[in-house]
Formats: sequence, C-alpha cells, structure tokens
Amino acid sequence: MLNEAPKKPKKKIDYAHPNGWQLFWRLQKEGWRRAITPALMYFFMSLLMLASQAVTIVWLSIVLGVACIAGGIFFNAHLLMHFGSAHYDVFLSGQVYRLREQEGIDASPDHHVEKEYRPWKGFFIGALIGVPVFLFGILSGALQGTTTGDGFLQAFAMFAGCAVIPFSWLNRYVPAAEGLSWYWTLTAVLVPILVSGAFYILGAYRNKRKRAEKEAREEAVKRAAEEARQARLHHEQTEAQRLKTLQSKKKK
Repeated sequence: MLNEAPKKPKKKIDYAHPNGWQLFWRLQKEGWRRAITPALMYFFMSLLMLASQAVTIVWLSIVLGVACIAGGIFFNAHLLMHFGSAHYDVFLSGQVYRLREQEGIDASPDHHVEKEYRPWKGFFIGALIGVPVFLFGILSGALQGTTTGDGFLQAFAMFAGCAVIPFSWLNRYVPAAEGLSWYWTLTAVLVPILVSGAFYILGAYRNKRKRAEKEAREEAVKRAAEEARQARLHHEQTEAQRLKTLQSKKKK
C-alpha cells in the first residue's frame, strides 16, 4: 500500500505585521467591505425616491423625496457608528498585543491591523460610498444636453437618486437655477463623507465611554466590597476586644 505524501502545512499569514503595500491593499479591502452596505441603503432609498417622483402633487413628491434622503442618511449614520465601535474593539486588542511585544511576547499573527480604529477611516469609507455619485456626476455633466448624457442621467437617478433628484427640483421649479450644470451633483459626495466620518468617530467614542462606565462600576463594586470587608474586620476585632475585656474582668 502506497503511503500518502504528507500534506504541506499551510503558510500562516501574518496580519499583525504587514509591510507598506500589504497594509495599503488591506485597507482598501476593508474600506470597500464597509462601504458596500451603506451604499446599498442609499441605492434602495434612491429607487424609492425615483418611484415617489411619479406622484403628481409637487409638494408631496418633494416631501417623499426628502424622506428618502433622510432614510439613506439615517442608515449611513447607524452603520458607520457600528463600524466605528467594532474597529475600536480591534484597536484596543492591538494595543494589548503591542504591549506584549514590548515585553518579548509574540503577538497573534491573526490580528488584523487594517481593522483598527483610526479617525480618518470614517471619512475614507464615506468617500468610497460616494464613488457612484462622483462617476455619474462627471459623466452627466460632461455629456449634458446629449442623448448619451440623458441616458447617464437616468442611470444616475436610479443608482444615486438621492444626489441628482434634488438638483432636478432646482432645475425644474426654480427659474434662476434653470439649466443648472449636473457637475453640481458632485457636491452631494460631501454628504456620505461627513456623515460617515462624524458617526464613525462617534461610534468609537460611545464604545470608549461605555467601557469607562463599566470599569467605573466594577471599581465601585470592588471598593464597596473592600469597605464592607474592612467594616466586618473592624467589627470582629472590636467584638473580640470586648469579649477579652469581659473575660479579664471575670478573672478579677
């Protein structure tokens, strides 16, 4: 019977000590991974917003459209707050590993440095969320007034209606803004960047505050337990001293 060739052990990837390029590409991967879900939320809200424009009552269609924009921003804020909190947990783990390395203990190679909290990462994720707006905004502005440009504008309204439809309201209902360049839609990229950056930092801050409150509660419990122990010891010593005094009096 032939012996099977021994399996070669899989090479273990060291995520804790990436070189410059490895860290760069891993940051891109993590950023895109985190940007997909908020981008999908904006996409769904854009579809709802596009459908709401079929309402013939102008003020109602605008109100419904604004509600869709608010919904997209809400989901964006909620998700980035969660991401900021999760990244802060990884950051604290990284701090522990680095302290151990200073003491001569090898850190875990499975620690993903690219997932650690950094204040700029929220803004970076927000910029990735705004990539469709950036691309469609440039193409729609460059081809404005052409048949191809109209096609890009329709696709723009479908994929990122939250960015283009408000400008179509200005173009349609405000005489001074008639013929507005679609390049102005590029300013809408600021919304996911600012919302993502602010709530990413807020998520990390809330995590930090919860940890501090938990540590304070645990410290208060320990302090109360220590005070109770000291009081009990004092009571026992006092009682023992009293009994000793009574016994000495009886002997006399």
